[in-house]
Amino acid sequence: MRIKAPTILAAAAMAAVTSQPAVAGERSSTGMRVSVRIPPVCSLSSAPVIVLEGEQAAVSTFFESCNTNRGFQILAIHRPLEASELATVSYDQFESRLQPAGLSMIQFRHGARHGPVSVRVSADELTAPLAVSFAMTPV
Repeated sequence: MRIKAPTILAAAAMAAVTSQPAVAGERSSTGMRVSVRIPPVCSLSSAPVIVLEGEQAAVSTFFESCNTNRGFQILAIHRPLEASELATVSYDQFESRLQPAGLSMIQFRHGARHGPVSVRVSADELTAPLAVSFAMTPV
């Protein structure tokens, strides 16, 4: 049997007009669950650092951005400090002393954040120059 193309098109159009979408009844046992998992993404950037001559301090503004509600840590990485050296970091008005080993937890921040914070690094009795790098790690 041979069917002509116009007949196939007419049959398809008729099926499209007469068919109705399936609708689940009140007692339907089928269901679907959709979930989305967004990975934590955190970043920390700095405006130019200003060295305050005569005060042995440097200041800057950091821009922190982290999308996790669990919070994140701010860490400082620096050279090991001698017993006589003292250095502190004021991060968003919270002061922390740098640890002699060279890795210091500066602050735990609760919840997601997006915005600027003020940072100040101060030092006393340094025997050598001090460079401090900061890192942000989600929890």
